[in-house]
Amino acid sequence: MLGTLGLGTMGTGLLAACGNSSNETADGETTRSSAPSFLYPAFPVGFGSESVTVAGIEQRITFVLRDEIDIMRSSAPPTATIAISSGGTPIGRQVTDRHDDGIITPYYPVTFVPPQPGQYEASMPDFPDVDPVAFIVRDKSEVTVPFVGDPMRPVDTPTFENHRGVDPVCTRAVPCPFHELNLTDVLHNGRPTVLVIATPGFCQTDICGPVVDLLIDAAPDHPDIDFIHAEVYLDPSVFETGRFPDTTPAVNINELPFEPVLYVADADATIVSTLSTTWDRGELAASLETV
Repeated sequence: MLGTLGLGTMGTGLLAACGNSSNETADGETTRSSAPSFLYPAFPVGFGSESVTVAGIEQRITFVLRDEIDIMRSSAPPTATIAISSGGTPIGRQVTDRHDDGIITPYYPVTFVPPQPGQYEASMPDFPDVDPVAFIVRDKSEVTVPFVGDPMRPVDTPTFENHRGVDPVCTRAVPCPFHELNLTDVLHNGRPTVLVIATPGFCQTDICGPVVDLLIDAAPDHPDIDFIHAEVYLDPSVFETGRFPDTTPAVNINELPFEPVLYVADADATIVSTLSTTWDRGELAASLETV
């Protein structure tokens, strides 16, 4: 089961835990606090989901804020201060901007370099009553997903002319245009390549957002890049039987325990930027500018 589904399960549990925590005014109206009550990880933390956060290189992890009722959307603050520590030793503190350009759920990305493997904590020093989030950092040798600096892994991706066993070729309501090219055919053609692995019709949470739609909007500004979308499941109709569908070759070759993910590779097919689990129009634009 992919990590996105694990994130969804965690979110459901948290909703159940805090769903009755609203305050009522004298006339019976429900009010909501403008301060966060929960720091919610929008990435696989390693407890019940396979961590892909590794030591020694810059990592991007993302968080969502919740108040006493639900995810903070319109009430989410413009910035959040998030501190990272390990074993009580401070690692760093970052004031991170709210990101929600083109997506429903605001999130706060944090970048840092974990010095060593182990258990870490993320906390909000401006809100000491908010419980910290524990997560696992692993040795890079233990994690098999691609990182920046690694080669893009060649795999035959489904196209409109050849679905390669993936049905449907695109689960978006109107299929996206990124199924004209096969990744294997274009990976070494001297042009940059962008691969997005996502299932727009079967995303399990609203955290991941409409990442394929954002790419559709951005692609016309980058005519020199080859854009490819690969689905996550071979046949998502299997869900109707109560079973879990097999995953596609694009998921398998990259050994992904989560989705969505975006890889940006330069003309030499070397990965120069990645985004995972959630991103907005701003982070996508910055990632595409790396080539």
